[in-house]
Amino acid sequence: MKRTFFPSLLMFLCLMLACCGCALAEEIDVNLSLESGFLSEPTELEITCNSNAVTIYYTLDGTAPTQDSTLYEGPIVLSSTVNKPDLLSKNLETNLEENRFVPWVDFPSAHVVRAAAIDDAGNVIDTAAGTFFVGYDRAETFGDLPIVSLIMDEFDLFDYETGIYVLGATHEEWHAEQEEPYEAWQAVGNYSNRGMEWERPVAVDFLMAEGESFSQNMGVRIKGGTSRTAPQKSLRLIARDEYGKKSIKYPLFEDNLNPETGEIQDKYKAVTLRNGGNDRDNTKIRDPFISRLSEGLEMEVAATRPVIGYINGEYWGVYTLTEEFNDNYFQHNYDLDNENVIIMKNNELKDGDEEGVDEDLYWEMFDFILYEDMTDPDVYAQACEMLDMKSFADYVAVALYIANEDGIFQNNNWMMWRVRDPELSDHPLSDGKWRMILFDTDYSSDVYGDGRAYSNDTISDPLLYAEYDEMHLAALVKQLMTNEDFYRELVLSMSDVRNLYFTKTRTNALLKDMTAQYAPYMDQTFLRFGPYWVAEWSLDNHYSGKLKIMDTYFDGRYDRFPDIVAKALGLKTPLNVNLKISDGEKGSVVLNGREDKAFNATLETKVFSEYPITLTAVPRDGAAFKGWESNNKKTVFSDPTALTTQVTITDSCAVTAVFE
Repeated sequence: MKRTFFPSLLMFLCLMLACCGCALAEEIDVNLSLESGFLSEPTELEITCNSNAVTIYYTLDGTAPTQDSTLYEGPIVLSSTVNKPDLLSKNLETNLEENRFVPWVDFPSAHVVRAAAIDDAGNVIDTAAGTFFVGYDRAETFGDLPIVSLIMDEFDLFDYETGIYVLGATHEEWHAEQEEPYEAWQAVGNYSNRGMEWERPVAVDFLMAEGESFSQNMGVRIKGGTSRTAPQKSLRLIARDEYGKKSIKYPLFEDNLNPETGEIQDKYKAVTLRNGGNDRDNTKIRDPFISRLSEGLEMEVAATRPVIGYINGEYWGVYTLTEEFNDNYFQHNYDLDNENVIIMKNNELKDGDEEGVDEDLYWEMFDFILYEDMTDPDVYAQACEMLDMKSFADYVAVALYIANEDGIFQNNNWMMWRVRDPELSDHPLSDGKWRMILFDTDYSSDVYGDGRAYSNDTISDPLLYAEYDEMHLAALVKQLMTNEDFYRELVLSMSDVRNLYFTKTRTNALLKDMTAQYAPYMDQTFLRFGPYWVAEWSLDNHYSGKLKIMDTYFDGRYDRFPDIVAKALGLKTPLNVNLKISDGEKGSVVLNGREDKAFNATLETKVFSEYPITLTAVPRDGAAFKGWESNNKKTVFSDPTALTTQVTITDSCAVTAVFE
């Protein structure tokens, strides 16, 4: 498909801007008589407008209506979509032949309708869009998974010159310059391009199984690294004023609570339809799985949920809808001025003032830690005012636990943030310290193996032996490890990640829950996007086998990780410590300040004798804390009667918080 001109984005923006300031813009509404969703039988759709000063035009192919589109003159018949052919899925220009996959079956399809009220001057005054599945039962087809339907000009996706989803002209130019052979995952194409120039307008229809569905004009871009070469590509959806609304105002993630209000977060600047990254042909769930387990650690973690993707009424497979990290995220979650937020990603400024000193603030911190003497307590104290050491230690600990092969130790897929001017807010996070953001953890946990790499020592090389250049974030890890306080912080973080966050109870329960959400719909995704050998020969057992590999890895990692840490860092054999509560109805216990993981039943842990643990007793109303007890006389409490005490463990034991 080739078209050498590209009017859609320009036309769309011009029409939207033309209507700004028009008195009619606030008064005229165009509406569809049916809500997007599932219809049991063919139905007529009416388009109405509350004004005779405009004319209604509509399209059925995803393009934005103009005066050249079909004039609305009466109800539109929405016929059965059961046998509606899939055409976009047959496009051969989205990937090189090695990565190309054309399905041989059809999938549940839908009608897409876009309507616009246009005045005599050609100004678009209001728009409406809808997605309609006719002849399908929603529960039988997609259960309770939300459907995210993208309605857009197909040339914005597949045009040779300007389509964002194809190899296109960019690939032809790049290929001509290559002197050596390359693999399909290395290929550069139109889909590799970034920035506003490669953002396209789209009407996004969110079809929620429960609650109100809604439609919103947004922008869409391709997102990801090498996963851009996959048949199913990740798609970033961005709300902007020029499309109509500057944010999505809807509780997209039912369990995503605003940390300030405790209420469900209902405002987002951008979200991503994520294809699974390195895990896309396996379980698709590694990144959301690891993110969910990491909630509560001292770093930002994205909200996620599985959804079904559609483009112009054609099935686009299972995606993970993922909260996007940007300066607006911190405004929406912490009420911080987004203009005062700086985000660095892989050593480059992601959000901030490019003309100002924002990037300099990062390099000031980086150079201070890298080149100053971190063994000096006063110097380290200055470093602690620049970088939140607990956040940094937690982030490194998770990377080591999951054996991330494309993260901080490869100087990739990391982000950190801070406020520019601490004086503009009294929020605790508005202190000018850099803090970590967790994302894109798919290339981990033996994703391409059989799960038995859980016993591999993935600590010695990155922490002790690897050499990093002066631009590498992991160089800060090694430099900070020369300080005893940070060294202790990192060891305790690794212990907490294992003892509190990635326990077998939590990993097994979450894996079971996420399997129930994703598994029923994965076979269709493999039939739609491949890989070929899965769709043709291994469909019956592929997904269950990949889930088993994850289960094997995380169960085994929990068992082996303390010994791996001890051997790599030269620590004594980890000790078994059972933390108990005399009466779980009268109180709970917090380990190492991790209040989100307070427990009121026995917690089995492994600890290192070199580093005391901190225990805090939390009595319930009407109960009293009487003190700490151990069944081993060698256990030493800094104060056995204090609510918070440090405990030095020299032998395996049980420690009990006594309440009455």
